[in-house]
Amino acid sequence: MNVFEQALLNTLMGMGTVFAVLIFISLLISLFVYIPSIERALKNRSSRKEKRAAQEERPAPKRPIIEEAAEEEEELVDDGELVAVITAAIMAASSGTAVSADKLVVRSIKRVKRR
Repeated sequence: MNVFEQALLNTLMGMGTVFAVLIFISLLISLFVYIPSIERALKNRSSRKEKRAAQEERPAPKRPIIEEAAEEEEELVDDGELVAVITAAIMAASSGTAVSADKLVVRSIKRVKRR
């Protein structure tokens, strides 16, 4: 009986080890759900540090600089291109029959600020 008991003990020990490892693996796999949230938290933390460092490095821009940038953005098209576009629009609207392109004259351009 001694050999039988030893074999039974070895079998139970092996099966116990296998089940313990399987339980450990299943717990490890169940923790994979939390990995994306941990990764996001780490990215947010690093991005916050980068933003703080960037804010500390450069001073806040002054108000007149922002206004000048807004004025520069409005002047994207020069007047020659704008006249050509308006002339082409008039010719397209009149289907080219009312007036020849040589006789069209754009006298003034007024910019309208839209809300």
